[in-house]
Amino acid sequence: MDDVHLLADREEWAVCQFGTAELGDRRRTRRLVKVAAQAAGNSCGSIPQQAGRWADAKAAYRLFDTEEVTHAAVCQPHFDWTRQRAGELPMVFLVQDVMTAAFTSHHACRGLGPVGTQDGPTGLHQMNVLAVDSVRRQPMGLMYQRHYVRPPEPLDTRRHIRRKIPSQQRESHWWVEAIRTIGSPPPEVRWVHVGDRGEDMFVAYHQARTQRTDWLIRVARDRSVLTPEGPDRLFDYVRRLPTRMHKTIVTRRPKAEAPEHVPLNIAVGEVILKPSRYEPEQREFDPIPCRLVRVWETSPPPGHDAMEWILCTSLPCQTDTMLGLVADGYGCRWMIEEFHKCEKTGCQIEQRRLESRDRLEPLIGMLSVLPVRLLALKLVARDDPEAPAGTMFDDLMIDVMAKHLNRTAPTKGPADTTRYTAATLTVGQFWRGIGLLGGHLGRKGDGPIGWLRAWRGWQSFHLMILGAHLTSPQEAKKCG
Repeated sequence: MDDVHLLADREEWAVCQFGTAELGDRRRTRRLVKVAAQAAGNSCGSIPQQAGRWADAKAAYRLFDTEEVTHAAVCQPHFDWTRQRAGELPMVFLVQDVMTAAFTSHHACRGLGPVGTQDGPTGLHQMNVLAVDSVRRQPMGLMYQRHYVRPPEPLDTRRHIRRKIPSQQRESHWWVEAIRTIGSPPPEVRWVHVGDRGEDMFVAYHQARTQRTDWLIRVARDRSVLTPEGPDRLFDYVRRLPTRMHKTIVTRRPKAEAPEHVPLNIAVGEVILKPSRYEPEQREFDPIPCRLVRVWETSPPPGHDAMEWILCTSLPCQTDTMLGLVADGYGCRWMIEEFHKCEKTGCQIEQRRLESRDRLEPLIGMLSVLPVRLLALKLVARDDPEAPAGTMFDDLMIDVMAKHLNRTAPTKGPADTTRYTAATLTVGQFWRGIGLLGGHLGRKGDGPIGWLRAWRGWQSFHLMILGAHLTSPQEAKKCG
C-alpha cells in the first residue's frame, strides 16, 4: 500500500497492518481490524471510548480474552510489512531499546513483575526494534517487540554470582534475542543494529555477525583490545586517534534556552574485540574485527561537559562519506525514545486495565503500531514542511484543516494575511493546525509541538473529520 493513504484513512491503515493476522478465525481478524481503526481515531481513550457502543466494546474485550489472540499473532502482520519495506532499501537502521511500562495503580493485573525496586510498582519491560530509513531518517515500522517480566526475588549484584546465571536468563539476552529473531537481511541489503550502552556486549556483536547484519553501538565498557600497534585498553587507544574529519551539529544542551551549533571532531581506528575469558559459552567464539569511532567536542562552553560518543561498528569507514554516515547514524537512536513517548503519552498503554498479562500484551501490541503513524507525520512536517499536504492526506482532511486555519487567524495584532486553501496547504501548515487543536499556540518561543499536544490535536481533528462525514451530502443520502 502507498504510504500516502496510511495517515489519511485509518480503516485502510488498519487493514494493511492487521488484515492478515492469524487468530484462528477470520471473524476475529475482522474484529481486530475494526478495533485498530477505532483506536486510531482515539488512541488515548479507553476501549469503551474508542468503541463508542457497548456492543463494540464488549466484542473488543472478548477478542483480547481469546487464547488464540496473542501478542505475536496480533503484531506479526506489521512485523512482516516492515520487514518487506526494510528489504527494499540499501541500508536500514534498526534502532533498539527497552521501555518500562509501569502499571502503578493496577494491582489486580496478573502476571506482571517489578519494574523498579522490589517493593515498587509492577509492570512489563518492552523490547522494541524500530526500522529507520538511513537516507530520509524516517521511521518505517517495528521489526520486533517482546515483553519481559523480572523475577520477584531481588537480583544478586555480585559479579561472580551473576556469571553463574545461564546467558538465556539474563536481561542482557534481551538484545541478543532481538538480533537473532530479526535474522539476516536480503542479499545486497545492510541492516544496522543501533544501540545504546546497554547493548555493548561481545555476545551481541557475535550474534549480529552470525546473522550477517551490521551494528553501531555506543561503547560503555573499557576492555582489552588488539590494535594495529598491539594490545591496548579501548578508551586509551581511541582517545589517542588523530582527527579524521570535522562536523557541526545543532543541539540543545541541558537547561539551555536555545539550540546551538556545536563543532565536533571525528576519529576512527581498527581494533579486534576478544571474547570474555570469564564466560564459558564465549570460549568457542572467534575474535571480532571492527571499527571504533570517536565523536567529541574540544571547546565546550563554561559550565558544560564536553560532548563525546565512542561507537563500535562493523560498517566500513574508509571514506569520509561513510564515516559521516556512521556518526549521523547513532543520532537516529533518539527516534526510539520518541516512539516510547508516543506509546506512553499518545496511546496511554500504562492506563490499560485488562486483568492479566495474556490479555494486556496483545492490546499493547496493537496500540504500539499507532505511534509509527504520528511519528512519521511529525518528521515529515519537520524535514519537508513545504511538501503539499495532498501527498499525505485526502481531500476532505485538507479541506477541513484549511477552513480551520482560516477560522483561527488572529483578530488582533499583526494581521495574518495568509489564506489557506486546499490547493496550497502544505504539510507544515497542516501540522501547525494539529498543534493549534492540541493547545500549542505556535509562538516564537513555544518550541516544537510536544507529543501530548500533538496527540490531543490529532484526536480533536478526527472528531472534526467525523462531523464532516456525518454532515456531507453523500452521508446524508446514504443514511436516508
